[in-house]
Amino acid sequence: MNDGQLRRLLTDRSAWWRDPRWERDDPDLREAAESPFLYEPDPLSALHPSGLYVLRGPRRVGKSVEVKRAIAAAIQGGANPRLVFFCSCDGLSAQDVRRLIAVGQKDTATLSGDRHWFLDEITAVPGWATAVKELRDGDPVFRRSCVVLSGSSARDLREATKALAGRRGGVADSDRLLLPMDFRSFCLAIGGFESLPEAALRPKDLLTASGERAVAELGPFFSDLDHAWQSYLRVGGFPRAVSDFVESADVGDGFAQALWDVIAGDALQSTGMTDADVATFLERLVIGLGSPINASAVARDVGLSDHHRVDDRIGALGFALMAWRCHRIRGDLPNLRAQEKVYLLDPLIARLPHRRDERRRDPDDSQLTEQQLGMLLLRAAGGGGPEALLEASTVMYERTSSDAEIDFVGPELGAAFEGKYVDGPWRRAAQTMRARHERGVMVTRTVLDLDDRQGPARVWAVPAGIVGWLLRSPSRRL
Repeated sequence: MNDGQLRRLLTDRSAWWRDPRWERDDPDLREAAESPFLYEPDPLSALHPSGLYVLRGPRRVGKSVEVKRAIAAAIQGGANPRLVFFCSCDGLSAQDVRRLIAVGQKDTATLSGDRHWFLDEITAVPGWATAVKELRDGDPVFRRSCVVLSGSSARDLREATKALAGRRGGVADSDRLLLPMDFRSFCLAIGGFESLPEAALRPKDLLTASGERAVAELGPFFSDLDHAWQSYLRVGGFPRAVSDFVESADVGDGFAQALWDVIAGDALQSTGMTDADVATFLERLVIGLGSPINASAVARDVGLSDHHRVDDRIGALGFALMAWRCHRIRGDLPNLRAQEKVYLLDPLIARLPHRRDERRRDPDDSQLTEQQLGMLLLRAAGGGGPEALLEASTVMYERTSSDAEIDFVGPELGAAFEGKYVDGPWRRAAQTMRARHERGVMVTRTVLDLDDRQGPARVWAVPAGIVGWLLRSPSRRL
């Protein structure tokens, strides 16, 4: 693109340069305002004037809305609107990005004040991290600017982290992650849960006196929370899906198709898979939810030539932030040589093959409860950046010497966790966890039992809805 075309991009997409009431006409903010609930995850809070931030998240999760809200906050906080730049980078090259910023800097050279650059979907630009690094090194004005970069891919996470090291403006929490709604946010969106206790716990705090009090306080609400949990397993946490559910009691076909297009036409596009291939592959992952993946067996089942092709496709889903790998623990670290489990990011992703063709397998609530328990633990204990999701070194599974399996363990959890979505007896299923770890939580459907103590061992049975309500990341950025 030439300078004139890039200048037009900046002008056309920075409506606040022309209209102080731009928010009312912005399509992203207008859609959010027309939603039947208020949802403001605020992943871009506390931006530093010279900080460089990278916001990642799956497509359709609402990153553009949060970028626009951050722009509005910057202007309301006193930033000169003319020094707030925005551009969606889909279709641009790294050289285009360099020239875009040069044009913006040149056109406002006579203006004083803090500059803010918001570059949406920049991770789609090959070589973007190197371009930004060179700009932070070579342009003193850009180096002093607040820069927010967003994207839907984490494929280049390590390379970008290295390239941008020392260029973040002294900001410690510059990698941000926006995921679909957690369970508590889902409950508040669908309504009727505003009066519940607000206590929030990390996993390691659950089996404590304060955790016991928090669980007991939620006891009277466990039936309502269970109904909400079942809805969450059907709807998931993508804001548009939740909006559909609030308005019509189901996820609309339009959003289900849009999410499918993200997976088939974006995440797995480079693999050359047809829609039928994608559906077969996703269905096979759904069938294996909660079990270690045998990639060679998956390759045979779905018609791929070898396990490397399976690994490539799982990797593509992971980089698109649509799936995560749960490794087997060895010591306190993931054993990268052992078979891994693969969980999808959101219940709706797991249900897509069945939604498209009812002959395909629909995951049961027990499988999805285990999947979402893993996500709860990862979000509550994994910190605030995308590396926690990709590396998954905080939440792992364990296989004992007797070949028994424990769903989720890790040094940051403080206890072992098992997803057993049952209404009846549970203690026998907890024997392995009790013998191996002494401290553990069986996440049930309706069973609530905090009295199981045998010597130093403490194993509780807590309904999934209560666990889902209580477990939260302190930063709320994962």
